[in-house]
Amino acid sequence: MLCVILLSADLNTDEKNKFETIYYKYKSMLFYLVLNIVKNEKDSEDVLQEAFIKIAKNIKSINDIESKETVSFLIVVTKNTAYDHIRKSSKITELPLSERESDINEKYLNNLVCDIEYKELVSVITDIPSPYNEVLYLHYAKDYSIKKTAALLNRKESTVKMQLVRGKKILVDKLSEALYE
Repeated sequence: MLCVILLSADLNTDEKNKFETIYYKYKSMLFYLVLNIVKNEKDSEDVLQEAFIKIAKNIKSINDIESKETVSFLIVVTKNTAYDHIRKSSKITELPLSERESDINEKYLNNLVCDIEYKELVSVITDIPSPYNEVLYLHYAKDYSIKKTAALLNRKESTVKMQLVRGKKILVDKLSEALYE
């Protein structure tokens, strides 16, 4: 599997070494995560390979292999790849974004985010339920655009926007609680 992934990704020598280290260090953990979601060993191997391809394509965004942020990133990508596999196989349709949900005070959220440290933000985001935590983490903690987040999570941009809107509501509440306790 490693050879296929390395051939499909355009990586320089340092990136290949970093990716190989990540692959061997986290492969088992991520496989059991996928197996727990997909419930099928053969499909789990396919999903894991797809997840590692996505990780390889985004290897430049990983700085410290041992950090909690890296582990969170790997888990987010892998979980979402598994959920996408399930969605594709069961043909679940996505909900449209309603105008009411898109009405959130962006300025208030930006002020809250500016008032806390990065580690606190990541901690609050990880407490938010899936799928909102993945979208929020990639958008606010990793500073990815909606387009890049959608591509990484293999979702439609409209879905990512909807999840950001809903996630922001939860995030505003949690940040307000954290700041004003």
